[in-house]
Amino acid sequence: MASLDYGIGGGAGFATGYGLSFRYLPKNFGGQINFAPYKDASTERYSVGVTLLYMMIKSRVTNLFLYQANSYYYNSQMVPVYDPNFPNKNDMVRQTEGFMNNGLGFGIEIIMVKRIGLNLMTGYAAYHNFQQLNVTGEVALYYKF
Repeated sequence: MASLDYGIGGGAGFATGYGLSFRYLPKNFGGQINFAPYKDASTERYSVGVTLLYMMIKSRVTNLFLYQANSYYYNSQMVPVYDPNFPNKNDMVRQTEGFMNNGLGFGIEIIMVKRIGLNLMTGYAAYHNFQQLNVTGEVALYYKF
């Protein structure tokens, strides 16, 4: 039987970031990477996440694991500036933000069929460069090979 150490799919979460996701979990320790680039004429947006995983319990139907997640979000876009003195003037200014989110918690992988797993994760996260602390939620769907 194949070990199914690798997984590819999609993930989204406040601490893990969002986008295409790659996971490698050979034994008890592993990791995953999420990445989503977007760019058009007025917007540039990136989400990059790196998550460390520790598998606690493995079974045929579900797996229980701990995770520590780190993500960076960057958004730069052109936004209109309204001047009440010149209401018909269409000035635009670039607005940019970038911040880190970090999270820690546990997750469960529900093995739907032999090679497809749904991951649900929850815990606590520090948002916007450690300015806020709150609960977090993450979800991912992987095809394992």
